[in-house]
Formats: sequence, structure tokens, C-alpha cells
Amino acid sequence: MLDHKVIGRNKVRFVAILSLVFMMLAPSFAFAEETDDSTKDWNYVALGDSLAYGIQFDNTAGLGYPDFIAEDLENIYRLGSFTKEYAVPGLTSEGLLTQLQNDTETQAAVSDADLITLSVGANDFLEILRNNPEDLQDPEVVKAKLEDVRDNYIGIMGAIRTLNPDAKVFVMGYYNPFYAYPAEQQATFIQLMNSLNQVIETIATQSGSGYVPTFDAIAENYQKYLPNPQNVHPGQEGYMRIAEEFWQALKPIIPISSERIAGMDRYETAVKISTHGWDTADTVIIARGDDFPDALAGAPLAYKLDAPILLTGSKLPSLVKEEIERLGAKKAVILGGEGAVDTYVEDELKGMGLEAERIGGKDRFETAAYIAAVLDGEPEKAVVANGLNFPDALSIASHAAEKGYPILLTRPNELPEVTETSLSDFQSSIVVGGSSVVSDGVLNQLPEAGRYSGKNRYETSAEVATMLNPADKAFIATGADFADALTGSVLAAKTNSTFLLVPPTRVDESIAEAADMLGVRHFTLLGGTGAIDETVSEELLEQVK
Repeated sequence: MLDHKVIGRNKVRFVAILSLVFMMLAPSFAFAEETDDSTKDWNYVALGDSLAYGIQFDNTAGLGYPDFIAEDLENIYRLGSFTKEYAVPGLTSEGLLTQLQNDTETQAAVSDADLITLSVGANDFLEILRNNPEDLQDPEVVKAKLEDVRDNYIGIMGAIRTLNPDAKVFVMGYYNPFYAYPAEQQATFIQLMNSLNQVIETIATQSGSGYVPTFDAIAENYQKYLPNPQNVHPGQEGYMRIAEEFWQALKPIIPISSERIAGMDRYETAVKISTHGWDTADTVIIARGDDFPDALAGAPLAYKLDAPILLTGSKLPSLVKEEIERLGAKKAVILGGEGAVDTYVEDELKGMGLEAERIGGKDRFETAAYIAAVLDGEPEKAVVANGLNFPDALSIASHAAEKGYPILLTRPNELPEVTETSLSDFQSSIVVGGSSVVSDGVLNQLPEAGRYSGKNRYETSAEVATMLNPADKAFIATGADFADALTGSVLAAKTNSTFLLVPPTRVDESIAEAADMLGVRHFTLLGGTGAIDETVSEELLEQVK
């Protein structure tokens, strides 16, 4: 569980609560117009009741929806700190207002926060249900309690906005926790939840905050998300589903950021990728740096072994040797036969004290089949790509790696016998690229094949990303060469990122549309400006919304 402490708590003098009239004049929910913080990590504070705290369906404490939101932020390198220590099981709206008015630590946390989420209000009615359930049938009692919740919410949002007018604030609407009650009681509970949510949404919107509905999301599958019908709290899947709703509301206002992993050449870039993603590694993958065939199928194996892919020429570059030593590797797996990676390299690796294993066949098709054979487990699918060119295989490499799918190679109009033999173990397959690179005749020989393709390598990359490998962050590599995409694909899989190929000096329209559709919030460019011009980064930051 993430349990970071809020950084830099300074005592804050509480200012008087804003009135509803003032909040009615507050700007609408438009965080994009606030101060630019495109490179700033966010301090995240979760306030509220047992849902924010993480009480589970069996009344134990665990991960609540804020924990998963924090993980989402950390996943795109946006999280500075996170705390939910001010969330209190059983907290009512009056209780949160009192906390904001009187507790200096809560005030300091709110003042320092960049993002605040809260869920409160349901306990106001649960108290009535627990003590005097018949009162919930009295319209006057319900109306009076709704007015109390409204007034408390006015105070809560006013307090937050007074302490921190610039924070991004998102307020949760409630689901129906009583789905297992008799049918005749459902109408009452649903009407009550709808009325409560309407109050919450109105005050949240008036205060310039975001409202996050969860009623319909949890109703998709009550048994899955609320596994104990005698308990109002979700299970882990329920909390994750709530966090998804928060994330969809939150993601559009997160500034897009980018970074570049690059060296002086492809060999150093591969080393930089390794240092970026691995502190240590028992195994390294060694592939030829100036030609692609034998390395195309290597990403799933590298991912399985948690091994970076490093590149070599006719001899092992000194910086690659240094990286192997830094990693503390004990074994090297060489991709390709002696015609691809010279025996001299193998001897160098052995001379460094490494166990060296070579996976190589008489050609690229056989090498890919041999790599597939050493992948343990029983993957449900295999990937089939053109073996005479690299873009399509590399577009899907990170997805194949993460799923454990082997990448097998074919000629455009002829399925190699060794590939056909490998495919006999699979019930279905994925074909990457159009009919000009993998013909319909070849496709028809494959087990339950589905094709993902576009008019060119970039559209194919966009199709694979959007249909098979959606993510909030993306690795970007040139589609004009193979090396950076090959070595970066494993890190993309390791960091749950999608993968997109671009022309060296611009962003293809299909790639920009894919990144926008996915809502990518962080781009990692692979290679120096000779591989991907700086204009590509600028265009991505400008075009993706």
C-alpha cells in the first residue's frame, strides 16, 4: 500500500468559510487555465470516510480508491506524495467540516495539496438507518438531513477553497450499497442516493471542483464489486472500478510531459535504456546492433527474463561491458547464429565470467521459432509478422512481451515451414500489418488469425496501440530504423506503456490521433535528435489533448 507522508506541513491559520453566494460566483470546472505546472509532481491528499480509508467488504483495512489513484499518478511519473491518513471510517459531512475547521494538520495537508479527493455524506444517512431506519420513510426527516449535508458541503468546499484555491478537487458521488435488499425497498434507497448525489454534484460544481459519479459503474456488476451483500464496502475490484471513474475525470487535466532516453549512438542508447529500467539484472540479452532479423523476436524473451537488450557489433563495445558489470549479470543470451553475432563477442562475454547461451537458427525464421520454444508457459496466442522488415514486429513487441506471446516471422506470400510448425501449438494468432506484408493466403494458414493493420507502418503502429495496447504513457521510437524500438520495447512492457512509431522529423497524423484517443499523459522518446527530431516532442505536446 502506498503510504507516503505529506511533505512540508506548515501550520496554516484557518480562514473563514466561504459562503454559498461566493461559491456560486466561483469559476467553472476548468483547471487547464490555472498556473502551468507541467513538470511538477503532485501532492495528493485523500479526505473522507471509510471508502477513502479503504475499509473492505469484510471490515478489514486495505487499499481504497485513493491508493489506486495514487498508483495511476505514480505510473505516469506525476506523484510527489500521497496520504490518506486524514480519512476516517464512519466520518459524516459534519465530521469532515469540523476536521477542516479545527485540525491544523489536516489544514496544512490541504494547503500543500495539488490534488484532493473526498467522499463523504453517506454516513449521515447510514446513522439514521442504523438507529431509526423508519425515519428514512419520512420525507421531512430525509429533506432535513439533505439540507444538513448541503450546508456541510458548502462549508467543506468553502474551507478547502479558502485553504487552497488552486488545488484540483474531485468529489465522489455514491453508489447503491443496498442492492441485496428486498425489491420493494430499492426504490427508496435509489431515490435517496440520487438525491444525495445531486446535492454533492451541485456543491462540487459550484465550488469549481470535479464530480465523479459511481452509481452506474458499481451497478454494472454488484456481485463483483460489492461481494458481501451484508456490507456496504467494496472489494478490491470495486475500489479499482471507483478509481477508474476518478481517473477518467482526472486524466484530462493532467499536463502532458515528455522525456528522452538517448545516447551518442544506438549502442549507448541501449545502455541508457538499461540504466533507466534496471538497477540489477541476472541476465542480459545481446543482439546485433546494425541488422534486425535475429533480434525481432527477442522482446518477449527479454521481458520474461527481466533482462535488458544490449547491442553489439563485431566486438562488444566497452560501454556495454561496463553496463553488464553494473547490472551484476551472470548470464548472457545471444540472439542469432554466428553470422549475426560473432563468436568473438561470445568469447568476450565468457571472458567476463558470464555464462553465454546462444539462440540461433540457420535464418531469422528459425531463430524466431527457437526463441518461441524457450518461452515457458502456455500463451494463448502467437504473433505473426513480416520477417523481411522490422516496423510491424516492433510495433507489437512490447504488447507481445507483456502478454508472453511469441513473435514468429513469415515471408509476405509464403509461410516458412518452421513457423508453421511452431504455430501448431496455438489456438489463435495475431497478424500485424496489411496484406502486402502478410498476404491473405498466409493469414488463412494461421490458427484463428486476427489482423491489425493500417495503410503504412505508422497507421499499423497506431492500430496496435489503440486496439491491443492502450496505456496512459507511451514510448516513441523512430519507424525508420529498428535499434531503439527493439531495445526500448522491453522497458515499455516493463512499465506498462504503449508503443508508437513516428517518422524521424514529424508526427504522423495517425499517431497523433492514437495518442489523443488513448489520453497519453507522458511520452518517452527513444534516441537522440538524429533519430527523433525535437519537433516530434513539441508536436506531441501540442497535438495531444
